[in-house]
Amino acid sequence: MASGGWSSLRADLLGEVSGLLPSDADHLRIHQVCTHWRASTPPPVAYSPWVLAGSAWWCGLVPIRDWSLRLPRRGAPRLDAGDPPAGLPYCCGASFGWLALVDDQRFPTRLVLWDPLSNTQIPLPCLSCLTRVFLSDDPLTSSNWAAIATQLKGLVGQTALFWHPRDATWTMMYEDGTYEIESMTFHDGKAYYVDREKNIIICDLGTGTDGDLPPKITRMEPVMNSLWRWDHSFHPVRGVHLVACNDDLLLVAQVYKPEWTSCETSCPGVSLRDRERVMDLGDHSLFLGDSGHTFALSSKEFPAIKPNCIYYTGKAYYDNWCWISVFHLKSNKVLEEVRCPEPEEVKQREAINWRPYAWFCPRAARAPFHKQQ
Repeated sequence: MASGGWSSLRADLLGEVSGLLPSDADHLRIHQVCTHWRASTPPPVAYSPWVLAGSAWWCGLVPIRDWSLRLPRRGAPRLDAGDPPAGLPYCCGASFGWLALVDDQRFPTRLVLWDPLSNTQIPLPCLSCLTRVFLSDDPLTSSNWAAIATQLKGLVGQTALFWHPRDATWTMMYEDGTYEIESMTFHDGKAYYVDREKNIIICDLGTGTDGDLPPKITRMEPVMNSLWRWDHSFHPVRGVHLVACNDDLLLVAQVYKPEWTSCETSCPGVSLRDRERVMDLGDHSLFLGDSGHTFALSSKEFPAIKPNCIYYTGKAYYDNWCWISVFHLKSNKVLEEVRCPEPEEVKQREAINWRPYAWFCPRAARAPFHKQQ
């Protein structure tokens, strides 16, 4: 070791040490040290995405305070993923393993993207009255990534803005505004998001590239009427989500009962009627939430994930202490429910506003060494 340093530790010793690591976060960190360490230690086979949780006094219209990353298990144990940058206590988004942090809940002056595992920081131009930030791709692996931010508009509305690393400032993308944005996904060069009134907004990220013009926007009126044909006319739709999965764009609806409906492939912007019902996602599962970036993962790459399921973060209407539900598409049943953190972890005065906001998939988990060869 004297000649080669930490990178020359014996493979058998590294394997023994990795077997004593207590958490997924530790297993991910040991893989980030160097190529030799990655080759000498097994990937965390029990790995699954984490949950971004915290409190906000007004739904998703302000950044999250007292936020934390938690495991999707009984009691939602807290993960120690490192200390965030100083002076940035509020979180306003989670995308592709990055957290968007700001220094103030209503009038921020600093906006930084932070990777908790590598402690990498990327400063972005800051906006006042910032509510959420979404990324189209990983800034460290994509040369064409972009960010979409939302700002308050009136009491319950939001406007959307667009920023690319080549731009000096944010560009107003959709000034007309929407109701509170529930979720966002990216597919085929476009951003898709849904607001509380079930309006679908489509942003073509390939347009407006000269920095002066905003990207092309398509707004679709509420999709509620087209959802009635799913034979749930006696169960009002609770939520609608769009998520990219295996080269398809899926439309998912949840109804006011302890089950999900199904999901359907669709191409919003072309036709909401020409859809095909989906009951089998193969080895993929969907990760959706009340407020966040939606995505799909394969159980072949993440063995802890149950295939053909919908993982949802958000308080269930029938049980205020149910945080996470796992719905199986083929059987049309909820397979698992995860309760909120232990009572002693939540301040009494904040318990009613403490909730899960989004799924968080660490960057290291998407690295090639986690994929089966």
